[in-house]
Amino acid sequence: MRVCFLIPDGVGIRNYLYSPILPILNAAGAEIVIWHGLDPEVITQSKKLHTGFFPGEFPFVNHREDPIAQLLRDSVSYARLALNSRKLANPTLMDNWLPKKTTKGKVSNFVATLLGKTIKSDKQIIAVENIVKSQNRKSDAYFKYKKELKNINPDILFCTHQRMPNAGIAMLAAQDMGIKTVAAIFSWDNLPKGRLPVRADDYLVWSAYMKEELACYFPNIDQQRVHIVGTPQFDFYKNQEVFQSREEFAASNGLDAHKHWVCFSGDDSLTSPHDPLYLNDLAENLKVHKNIQILFRPVPVEGHHRYVDVLEKHPNIVLMKPKWKQGNMWNTFFPYYEDIAVLVNLARHSAAVINVGSTMALDFAQFDKPGLYVNYDVKPDHHWSIKRTYQFQHFRTMDGLNPVGWINSPQEIESKIIQAIESPFLVGPDRIKWKQKIVFEEEGILASQKIADWLFQLQKK
Repeated sequence: MRVCFLIPDGVGIRNYLYSPILPILNAAGAEIVIWHGLDPEVITQSKKLHTGFFPGEFPFVNHREDPIAQLLRDSVSYARLALNSRKLANPTLMDNWLPKKTTKGKVSNFVATLLGKTIKSDKQIIAVENIVKSQNRKSDAYFKYKKELKNINPDILFCTHQRMPNAGIAMLAAQDMGIKTVAAIFSWDNLPKGRLPVRADDYLVWSAYMKEELACYFPNIDQQRVHIVGTPQFDFYKNQEVFQSREEFAASNGLDAHKHWVCFSGDDSLTSPHDPLYLNDLAENLKVHKNIQILFRPVPVEGHHRYVDVLEKHPNIVLMKPKWKQGNMWNTFFPYYEDIAVLVNLARHSAAVINVGSTMALDFAQFDKPGLYVNYDVKPDHHWSIKRTYQFQHFRTMDGLNPVGWINSPQEIESKIIQAIESPFLVGPDRIKWKQKIVFEEEGILASQKIADWLFQLQKK
């Protein structure tokens, strides 16, 4: 079995290049190659990690997309968001129709919006998607990817995430050549965003909940071709080789091992523009507690420039810089493997994590640690509101559960943090149930192993 992992950008690095899936497949006798558009330093890092084994490489190039296909694809994205927004009675789905910055992009978005408004049903969406496929089959990109695939010659083409349009054209070329295609849904909040340019024969999802979502948002996808395998994203939390003792972690990061640690994890400026104010509120309300250290981890793709004034004002905040290589765009950033170990030990040894609706609550739940979601506005006249954030579709996974603690005002910060430290079982007591709803995990079996086993079964069909 020859498996080609298509990793078009930095999104798939941690889950597939750094996870155990490559050595598991190699040990089981699979031939593995990667088709990637990654920084050479990523490959150097991966070779250091997988000593004695590394798959063959082929360069993946982002060829120019056919402009008509691109316009129609964007129109379908708008139409799908509008349709699903009505279907689920959730207007926040339309927040995923993001503005573009360039004049050309703004014009394209305007035209795509006008066209999208004329597409009213799933049947019409499918008809337009078929036109997009027809256009792509006439494009230079399609023929170039076909030529490259003949050279790679895989039995299975595995795309590590579903969002990249060029990867979608490559997958279409593979399907037309009779190559089996698989796409992994990358994250728990991706499906409501209505963007699925990568179409495959089979899809791998995190959980039964995500499988139901795929059926809801993309009803033309055969549910028998959607498979629940979990995600390699959380396999690292089961790898004791990266575990450090509390004292070791403190020594390597300039922390006081005798203090309680609480982690504030930052979001990007679009998702949470007022994070510096929330971090400041946290520090102000905890400054009398000399036995508590605030560990601040900024979002890797932006750095900490927004927080400089807060960090200077509050020396009780310890900056935990993510160990990432900076890129020109968010999808060209990538983590060093060392960052995974830091993140695992941060979740393992901190008392709690505080943020605005971040996935980090799921990371901390891996060690049954409480998450606290900030839930108050600091600039009521600003166009962004925290109340709308928690109306986003992926937070409906919380329905009927009490999975996180809520900080509803600055005055609640101190008491909620103290409660999380002293009585963590009272803060978001349903966090494990919530995690199990979002992420399917089997005791003693890594998601990487499940995916590898499934790929071997697929090859036999």
